[in-house]
Order: sequence, then structure tokens, then C-alpha cells
Amino acid sequence: MIFLAFIIIPIIEISIFITIGSNIGILNTIAIILLTAFVGIFLVRRQGLNLLVNAQRNLSDGIMPTEEIKGGIFLLISGLLLITPGFFTDCIGFAVFLKPVQNFILLKAKNYFQSRKRY
Repeated sequence: MIFLAFIIIPIIEISIFITIGSNIGILNTIAIILLTAFVGIFLVRRQGLNLLVNAQRNLSDGIMPTEEIKGGIFLLISGLLLITPGFFTDCIGFAVFLKPVQNFILLKAKNYFQSRKRY
């Protein structure tokens, strides 16, 4: 399954690059790619610092920072997708950055792992 993703995602990205590049020009396409990477870096950095502060506060209060750990995992995934050049990966990266999408993914993962649990 992961092997297919490594083949399909670049094909999608290349076709989107060609389509957008032929419509708005190569320099504008490159500018948009760089802009989304910088915006992604800014958002990930800001959210990461917030998560770190909240985790430290919870730890000092004797509370396990589970929400911050979960947020950090999604932030890592989102950041990697946003830094990767491409429109498709940027859309997925920005989507993963949103809390409702994170909750949906968590629900699906929880259901998946519970269905595979052996008693």
C-alpha cells in the first residue's frame, strides 16, 4: 500500500505541476510552491511552540501531556507534507493541520486497531 503511495503521489503532483504551470506560468507556479512551504513552516513552528509550552505546563502540573503528544504527531506529518514541494501534498498537509481532520483520522485509526485486536 505504501509502495503505491510512493508511485501515485508523484504522478499526481507532476500532472498538477504541468496543468498549473501551463495555465499560470512556471515562475508563478514556483512562487506558489515556495509561498506554501514558507507558510507551512511558519504555521508548524508557531503551533509546535504552543504545543511545547502546553506540554511543559501539563508536566509541571503532574498531568501526562497526551493531547500535546497527539498534536505533535499530527504536526510532524503536516509539516513534512507542507515542506514537500507540491500542491497535492500541500492540500493534505493543510488538511491534517485542522483539528476536525485530526479527530476524523484518530477515529478511523482507533476503529481500525480495535477491529484487529485479538482477544
